[in-house]
Formats: sequence, C-alpha cells, structure tokens
Amino acid sequence: MVVAMVLVSGCIGGENGETATSPGSGGGSSGITTDIGGLISPQMEETIASSNSFALDLYRTLPDDGNMFISPYSIFTALAMVYEGAGGKTAEEIGAVLHIPRENLTRREGMRELILGVNNPASDAYVLRTANAVWVQKDYPVKRTYISILKKFYLSEVGEVDFKNDPRGAENQINRWVEEQTAGKIRELVSGLSPLTRLVITNAIYFKANWSRRFEPQNTRNEIFYTPNGTVTTPMMHQKGRFRYMEGEHFQAIDLPYEDGRLSMVIILPERGRLKEIEGKLTPEFVDDVVEGMKEENVKLTLPKFRFERRYLLKGVLASMGMGKAFSDDADFSGISDKPLAISQVIHKTFISVAENGTEAAAATAVVMTVAAAPGTNPEYKVFKADHPFLFFIIDRKTGLILFMGRLMDPGG
Repeated sequence: MVVAMVLVSGCIGGENGETATSPGSGGGSSGITTDIGGLISPQMEETIASSNSFALDLYRTLPDDGNMFISPYSIFTALAMVYEGAGGKTAEEIGAVLHIPRENLTRREGMRELILGVNNPASDAYVLRTANAVWVQKDYPVKRTYISILKKFYLSEVGEVDFKNDPRGAENQINRWVEEQTAGKIRELVSGLSPLTRLVITNAIYFKANWSRRFEPQNTRNEIFYTPNGTVTTPMMHQKGRFRYMEGEHFQAIDLPYEDGRLSMVIILPERGRLKEIEGKLTPEFVDDVVEGMKEENVKLTLPKFRFERRYLLKGVLASMGMGKAFSDDADFSGISDKPLAISQVIHKTFISVAENGTEAAAATAVVMTVAAAPGTNPEYKVFKADHPFLFFIIDRKTGLILFMGRLMDPGG
C-alpha cells in the first residue's frame, strides 16, 4: 500500500535548507538498527495504540459500501510526518485525529521504534517492509530541523524534484520509487500534480507471507457467495484444522497465522445481514476483546479467494474527522516553512491477494502540499463458512499493530 500527501505553497523561505538526497541513495539511513525481540517500550506501545485508534476511526468514516482495503499504519505514518511540521490549531486538529502523543520525544522515539520493528522481522519466513520519502521542489529550502526529524525518527529519504517546470517528470520519479518499494503492486500513485506543488510526503508498505497451514488447491471449488446485491459464484478454499476461534454475539472470529506465527489475518464474520451492526462496534477495545477471547478449536474453514485494488482520495474524509484546517488557506505548517503551505490531497492506493498459499498486500500514501490560498479420534468441528461479507485485519501479533484492514463484500472485486 502507498500513501502520498501533496503540499502546495508559494516561494518557501525560512531557515537554510539541506541538500536533498535521492531516495535509494542512503539519505534516509540513520545507522540505527533494532531487535524488537525484547520488551516493547512504553513509547512504542503508545504509538501503536494511537495508530490502532486512528485505524478504526478512519474505517468508520470511509464510505460503507463495496470492498474496502486500507493500511491505517501507512496513512498514520504519513500524517505523523506532516504533524511534525504543523503548528497552532492545525497541529491540534491533526494530533487529535491521530490520537498521537503530543510529547515530542515520546512520539518520535515511538515512531522510530515502530518503523524499525516493521522493517526488521524476526525471521525470513515472510516479507514485510515499509519506507518513507519526502519529495521537495528543487532549490526550494525547507527548514533544516524538519528534514532532520524526518530522517532521524521516520528514517525518511529525501529527494529533489522539479514540480514547477516538470511536474510529469516529478510524478514519474515518485511513482518509480513507489513501484519499487511495493514490488510493482502499486503503480501510478500520483498524477496530475500542480506546478504549485512544493512537497509530496510518501509512505509505502509491502507484505507477502504464506499461511502457516496452507489450503490445498485440489480442495478449492466454485461455490456461492452471498453479496448484498445477490449471489455470485466464486472459488472457495477449504481446510480443517486447529485454529484460534471465538463466537460472539452475532459473529464468529478466526485467527489465521502466517509462517513464523508473528503475523496473522483475523477475520470477523458477522451473521448474514448484521455487517453494519458489527462495524458499528469497531473500537480498539472490541478488536482486543475478539483477539484475546479466542481459544484453540477444531474448525472446518471455508474462505473465498480474492484479489482487488483500491484508490482513495482522503481529503474530505480526513477533514470530516476533524483536521480541516490542514487543507485550508490558513493552515499552519510553519515547522516546514515560514511561507504558507496547505495539504491539497492525501492519496492512498492499495492491493491485496488472498489465495491457497497465503497473502500478498501492498499500500502507499502520498500527502501533497501545494500553494495555500488437541483433537480426539472423531473431533467435533466448528464451522466457519465465509460465504457472505466479512471484515479482516492483518495484525502483528507481537505488538498488536493493525497493519492492514478491510471488508470483503464481493470476491469478484
């Protein structure tokens, strides 16, 4: 997945700028490494709680029809990078929407640990990586402090592009970086950028893993899936085994681990016709209760294969969540520049594929800133048949971080 935020401004002055380094040239490397095999720090724990709260707020605010797939982690990270340059009421609003720690060191150390944790998996059983980059108008000074914060705490790369004279060339450079970071799954994240664009802040995340217990392809067969608009015939995968499982009021839930066991997909399957009711209950506490309430059971599992892409323009959604100031002519991004800046758009693009062997997912976000104006012999099996709309989350089981989340209404896309 990818996110891009586009910021627009006039001629930016302020403190002396830094020489930008092209993404991929090592400009974002701080030389910091980590092994999160130990305890999670309070700063990281607080940051994860913030990201998960934002995730479920955002989910409830997005349009409630059709398939949905987002990386709240990606959007949260890109917006946190913007928050570092915000001031006054603008900062207050963004901070409140993100539920982000206000104390600078707590927030920044938490973000750094989180990014390093995502990028340093405990094993090579799966691929999980994320990257940040800020793209600045050529010869356009931004405040040294801001660039330093992004490099040190967000491990961000910094690239110079020419939005003024060659916006299409700038788009191509950004899109090539995104495509490389997401193994070619996210293409053409940004397009039609204005010559007034001054910064584009991007986050990309890519994930690929096999199930710890794969579905046998010979057990996949075409069956009925009940969509809100009628039935469709789609390939359904089948297996029986031991899974963490629970039954709640009007829903079932199951945890499908990936190889290594650190990451898993949690599926919440409402009773038919009760999807919106369960969606209305989505809070961090509800998701925690579901995950913690699971226990090992024998389960007969049916799950559709699915694959789809989505693109979201989040300006209106984020403004309705309470950060409208950031998109207005009087936005305060004085931590980035002494000249006026505003966010013109937040773009989020995603991809997911779920099949017999496992899952592949990618996302990216861009913020565009422009000029402001144990079984018995015959065990009983629980039946988990996902043949109607359900919710799903890809979660880091060690930290509780929601990396991706979505809703499947129609496996056909």
